[in-house]
Amino acid sequence: MNDTADFKNLCIDEKSKIYLKEIAMWGKFLAILGFIKTGILLLSSIVFPLIAHKIESHFNHDLPIWGMTLFFLMMAALAYFPSNYLYCFARYTKRALSQDDQDVMRHALQNLKSYCRFIGILFIIILCIYPIAIVTAIIIY
Repeated sequence: MNDTADFKNLCIDEKSKIYLKEIAMWGKFLAILGFIKTGILLLSSIVFPLIAHKIESHFNHDLPIWGMTLFFLMMAALAYFPSNYLYCFARYTKRALSQDDQDVMRHALQNLKSYCRFIGILFIIILCIYPIAIVTAIIIY
């Protein structure tokens, strides 16, 4: 299938450019918030082992310190990648619109596709984990 042959008449008019600029602006904002979330999770993975002993003594319960640290690191990685895809989309979209460059816009849309694919796969995984967690909780309790 030839991608360019199917959409030869597709063009971006001025109204669409305005929409894309605003999408890029909000995408950049959301990406920066995602990077902040990543930083907070990384900081949590460093601070948690240091304060875990105080938490354990307060609740008289042992905590899986390394398991929680690994969890924070894993969540940081899951937050970083979609934020990076979204940030690249916003950056390349802004550049493509200002330079009227089709190749840069294609690269921007490729990053948006990667972002959507990552989020979609993540949601599928989460939806698969929910029934397992519910059944496990019912069995345990």
